[in-house]
Amino acid sequence: MSDFVPTNDLDRAIMAMRRSAAGTPEFYRQLAQGELWFLVPYHPEVEDADIELKNGSPLPFAVLRDDQGEVVPLFSSEGRLREGLERGRVPPRTYLCGDMPARQVLEILGHAGLRAVVNKSCATGEVTIPPDLMRALADGSALAPHDLGRQPEEQMSVIPIDAADYPTDLIQPVFEVLRRHPQFRAAWIFGFTPAAAPPAEQRGYCLTLLMKPRDETLVHEVSLVAQAARSKANEIKIGLVDETDAGYVAQLFAAAPPFFTAADYGRPPLPP
Repeated sequence: MSDFVPTNDLDRAIMAMRRSAAGTPEFYRQLAQGELWFLVPYHPEVEDADIELKNGSPLPFAVLRDDQGEVVPLFSSEGRLREGLERGRVPPRTYLCGDMPARQVLEILGHAGLRAVVNKSCATGEVTIPPDLMRALADGSALAPHDLGRQPEEQMSVIPIDAADYPTDLIQPVFEVLRRHPQFRAAWIFGFTPAAAPPAEQRGYCLTLLMKPRDETLVHEVSLVAQAARSKANEIKIGLVDETDAGYVAQLFAAAPPFFTAADYGRPPLPP
């Protein structure tokens, strides 16, 4: 494209998430803010008219097809939309462009059961999002942390994992999040056998976090990153260590090496 298209916050979030799943929470936040641009099939009678859409209106979005079926292209700005058209070598007068508040677009497409691809054919890279995620972003539930005090404790038998067998693709982006926040003191990864599938078909991993003080928003951020980074064949659970139980914390250190430890955290001694 001959004209430079400046990046905005959503562009930067897309590029960061494509580098690492650690960027997932920020991508979700930016995607649900501001406006999103979209394509409308060309109609001469509305070429110079403003396009205004409301809930309940017929879906005007241009729908493309990929190897998984129908998908709606969305863009972070008008500049990215026009970049996508030019890079995709779309003939003139194929589409018109429109925009509306991001949450409204996500709500409409999510409830219609359509996938979306953000910044298709753009230099930022593109991201495809499913309808259930769009619905959760539209109503705010995707970014709403869980109340740690109300979560039922789940009993499971965890299995130590040899450090050489750690799922690097999973723990590396989680590590990137942990090191940004001083509340995280240490973190371990254990295995468990999912109840829903035989071990040969699915593996379970439990991320065990030591925090002080606890922060439900940060725990949810770790969960988002872990779910984005995991292999689709695997199941991920998040566990929190009782930070007041020094003896149990010491036993954890003795049982398995943490994959993350804060630089200023002193490992507690084993009780006599």
